[in-house]
Formats: sequence, structure tokens, C-alpha cells
Amino acid sequence: MTETTAQAKNPERLELEQLTALQPGLARLMPEIGARFWKAFYAAQASNWPLANWQLREMRKLLRLCEVTRPKYTDDIEEWIADDLDPLMTALEAHDFVAFERLYHEAVDFANELHRRWQKEWIVWKLPDSPPPDLDLTPRG
Repeated sequence: MTETTAQAKNPERLELEQLTALQPGLARLMPEIGARFWKAFYAAQASNWPLANWQLREMRKLLRLCEVTRPKYTDDIEEWIADDLDPLMTALEAHDFVAFERLYHEAVDFANELHRRWQKEWIVWKLPDSPPPDLDLTPRG
């Protein structure tokens, strides 16, 4: 095998199209976003405010990654962040679960409206009926 053939099979540098193809789309990112959103709800319900806040902050980072990898959704994602996520963060800062719960369900409704707007009406996210089994939601410190 010549050096040129080896380089063609295992290039040292990827082309822009190849790098673009490696980037996660919303189908890969949204399950993690949904899991963080689920965990944030039950953490807030358990009064584990730091965990709920951290989950939502990490979710915001993932949403911003969605904007980079799929810029056609940027305006709608920014609208959801401003109108839904930011008020949720404010309710968490106030340790106001009553407001948080109401805002949370409104955020879910609008997220599902965005699915319809994007012609993916078969995607209907819902809050799971029970807390995540992989976390102890007991507040610490």
C-alpha cells in the first residue's frame, strides 16, 4: 500500500463536509435535553435547588449546541430559552416550586408546539410519571 493510499483511508485532516457530518443533530441531542429537563423537575420537586439549577444550565448549553449544529432552529430555540427556560431559572432561584411547576408545564406545551412547527408533530414530549432512578434527589448541604 502506498503512502497516498494509506492517507486516503485514514486522513490526518477531515474536510469541512466530513466534520459537519460528525456533528450531532437534534435527534441525538434532544434525548439528553429531555433527560435533563425531567431530572430538573423532580430535583425541584424534592427541593434540591442546586441540582435542578445545574440540570437546566446544562440543558441550556445543549440547546446552544443545537443552534450551532442546526442553525435553522436558532430563532425558535432562543424564543424557548427566553420565554420558558429563563422564567424557570428565576422560579428556581426563588425556590418557588408552585411557580416552577406551572412554568414547567407551559414550557413542555411550547416545546411540543415547536415540534409541530417543525413538521415533527409525532414527537410529543411528556414529563415521566416518576423521578429518575439514577439519581438520589435528596438535597445536600
